[in-house]
Amino acid sequence: MNYQIFLKIIPYFKEKFLDINKIVSELKLSKSVVLDILNPLINEGYIIISGDLLTLKEGSIIMASLLAIKYGASLDDVCKVVGWQDFENFIEKILIEYGYRTFRGFRLKRPRLEVDILALKKEFGLVVDCKHWRKSLSYSVLNSIVMKQVERAKIILLHERVLLQNKFLIPIIVTLYPSPIKFVNGVPIVPVEMFKSFINEVDGRIIEFLKVYLKDNKIFTII
Repeated sequence: MNYQIFLKIIPYFKEKFLDINKIVSELKLSKSVVLDILNPLINEGYIIISGDLLTLKEGSIIMASLLAIKYGASLDDVCKVVGWQDFENFIEKILIEYGYRTFRGFRLKRPRLEVDILALKKEFGLVVDCKHWRKSLSYSVLNSIVMKQVERAKIILLHERVLLQNKFLIPIIVTLYPSPIKFVNGVPIVPVEMFKSFINEVDGRIIEFLKVYLKDNKIFTII
């Protein structure tokens, strides 16, 4: 698969509906080449094809980007046509789909703090950090990133008691690239392509994750 052609097609994914003939005409490609490139996304249900009309489902641009990387595109190549905000938006929409109340770019002023997404359900919340690393990182580097995220969760618990209403928090790191490391000190490391299935299973897997609690003005972490 020619990832350079794939990268030229990805910007069209910003539309909800698209005539395949527009891609064929503007990029000077044959319809068979376009369909061959789009076929994995059609098979996965991210694109619905009816005649020449394409219906692009939520997340199609993200999955197309991941495929481009799989075929040989660099992260820099992909980020020229898809912003990291598109990835954060994709992650947030999955959380909303599964019943979370989300706060994207959640901030505290005192102390100064920001997390990519705070997502709340009835009994717990997720503190999500989205990382667009260019390669897999060592355990020691991941450990440093995870510890910072755990500290953010602790600070949020101490300063947002009204919002959280006795919920506990689970720190999560979401990566663009798959990592061979799935957990660091109980904190899940989740590739973006697996995020939906991960969120679908979270309620039944809470026992596996590091959880941050506040009780009697003291912070506890439990795995």
